[in-house]
Amino acid sequence: MERRRRRWGVIAEVCLWAMSVTILVPYFMVLLTSVKSSKEAGLFRLTLPSELHLLDNYRVVFERGLVVQGFVNSIIVTAGSVLIVLICSALLSFYIARTRGWISSALYRFFLLGMVAPISLVTTFNVLKALSLLNTRTGIMMIFAGILIPFAMFIYVGFIRTIPREMDEAATIDGCGPYRMFAVIIFPLMKPITFTAAILVFMNVWNDSQIPLFFLNDNRYWTMPLNIYRFYGYFSTDWNYIFGNIFLTALPVLVIYLFGQRFMIEGMTSGSVKG
Repeated sequence: MERRRRRWGVIAEVCLWAMSVTILVPYFMVLLTSVKSSKEAGLFRLTLPSELHLLDNYRVVFERGLVVQGFVNSIIVTAGSVLIVLICSALLSFYIARTRGWISSALYRFFLLGMVAPISLVTTFNVLKALSLLNTRTGIMMIFAGILIPFAMFIYVGFIRTIPREMDEAATIDGCGPYRMFAVIIFPLMKPITFTAAILVFMNVWNDSQIPLFFLNDNRYWTMPLNIYRFYGYFSTDWNYIFGNIFLTALPVLVIYLFGQRFMIEGMTSGSVKG
């Protein structure tokens, strides 16, 4: 019985490794194509380049692809959106999780509706125009915040409900008000789920190209994914340059995920063992 279990464990591990390799193949192909010549890149083959064009290709990408400008815009929009989502959803979730009554229940259901309700482009456009936020990075941050706060609130509420209420009572006896209690007692305990929410929100905002495309007419504020479309218009047949731009766009998300996956796993599992 034990031998059979070990055998199935080895088979499962081999299958998981095979699946991992399959998932990594597109990334490997993008990296290889980005250092090939234009002729070799157009063949779309998973082979090593006959001659390395690393510096030449990426120099063109940086000069013509406006990588620095797009990277700065993406950092500003993503960092601002993450901060707004985390602060608003954490405070909202603390109120919902610790307040009993129909108001908190209605708020919880209302924000849960935001996870499935589609965005109304015409209404959002008119609201941004009325607030003078159209074609601004601040307006894009507000849209991302409205889209992602329900998701962050959902995972925050589930986590806060696992924190014993006795901690709130002890803090109240020691003279803590609700805001100080949240900042000193509750929020430090939310560190694992905060890292998880921050990574997920970061990946969603960084990879999104539709929202900036609809609400940013000025290409000075275009983010990295939008720069790929513009770059494709310049070099529609030079796939080595296009893939170089794609690789630079995907690199921050890949790095954040590799370094943050431990926090994601900890955040997803910590709520199940608390209380």
